[in-house]
Amino acid sequence: MATYEMHELMACRISEEMREEGERVTVLGSFTPLAYAAYMLAKLTHAPDAWLAGYNAIGMDPIELGFSGAEGAIYKTARGRWSFTESNQLLHIGTRGMIECVSSVQLGGDGAINLSVIGDYHRPKVRLPGGAGSPEVVQNYHTVVAYFSRHDRRTFVPQVDFATGRRTPISAAAREKRGLLPGPIIAISPLAVLRKDTDDEPFVLESVHPGVSVDEVVDNTGFELTVPDRVPVTREPADRQLALLRERIDPFTTARFDFLGGAERIAFLREILTREWARAQALVEAGRP
Repeated sequence: MATYEMHELMACRISEEMREEGERVTVLGSFTPLAYAAYMLAKLTHAPDAWLAGYNAIGMDPIELGFSGAEGAIYKTARGRWSFTESNQLLHIGTRGMIECVSSVQLGGDGAINLSVIGDYHRPKVRLPGGAGSPEVVQNYHTVVAYFSRHDRRTFVPQVDFATGRRTPISAAAREKRGLLPGPIIAISPLAVLRKDTDDEPFVLESVHPGVSVDEVVDNTGFELTVPDRVPVTREPADRQLALLRERIDPFTTARFDFLGGAERIAFLREILTREWARAQALVEAGRP
């Protein structure tokens, strides 16, 4: 087994949630490199016929990730294009969404996510970017994957400071009764995978990552967890998955972006843009624009 980084393990685990189910699609929302890497990995492995929609484009092929050319590549390979209104009506609130990933600052024990503020809403300690389409995604999609670059009691909290989005109800029977797609909330962090299928019971500790103990997860989680008698270890990335991520999907390692702080992100972004520009120039000079 090759050595891997945490973002690679998490991308592989997220990719497992992608399925090929009729008219349902996986939607690429705001550019979140880790999620995009997972989607592309699934398309190139176990879910080649899954439909991807993003940037108002529908049915794109797997692309190479980057910060300057990803959007153009998506439109170039797409089977068609929609307006934002059409995509919103047909997918976000049209019960055709299979899975979308959200990345938030807080996750509450009830499954609510916070992308809005830390502290009081009117006088916050930190003002965050907001949820964009995440409230509709969290409520209407078959499966919601919330992923985090850290796992501690500041992130996994009893109750979020502000509920940007909330999945309600959560239980399959109650959702189907209301015409909503049934499915779980799955949280993936650098320590573990958590899963919530019901309204009244806590998140279940589905698996711990290699080298992580159950006690470490419990100690770093601010809400109650249901811990099975036997907790499996998250599957490690296979050699083929790592090769696809590193050589075909994300050679610039854009998925590391989610794990960096503000100053580090600026330097990392400049580095990747410089590398992308240098490669583009080399291709032009070689007669391959």
